[in-house]
Amino acid sequence: MQINPGDLNKKIQIIRYILVKDVDGFETKLEEPLLDTWAQVSNKSGKSLMSENSDFSSTQTRFLIRTPKLVIDKDYKIKFRSEIYDIVYINDYSFDGLYTEILGELVTK
Repeated sequence: MQINPGDLNKKIQIIRYILVKDVDGFETKLEEPLLDTWAQVSNKSGKSLMSENSDFSSTQTRFLIRTPKLVIDKDYKIKFRSEIYDIVYINDYSFDGLYTEILGELVTK
């Protein structure tokens, strides 16, 4: 599959949350940035959601990035345009180790 590097034009951040205790001993969740990178970002189409019998109330977004040295874990999150996405799926795109495809689901509060 041919990939145009110019399509990696959206800035995303891979983050994780860590628990730390404040001065009063209460645990708070802090955002720890792990990776800033450029990505090709696209939403899954309604047709593909229908064929997979997926939930239409969730927003699934595909992020295509150059494969980083960081090993991406499904416990990490993606931050894109101030919104947080859970990582649902991670794939070595076209099996050459150059690009990684990540399927994210928008976290709703």
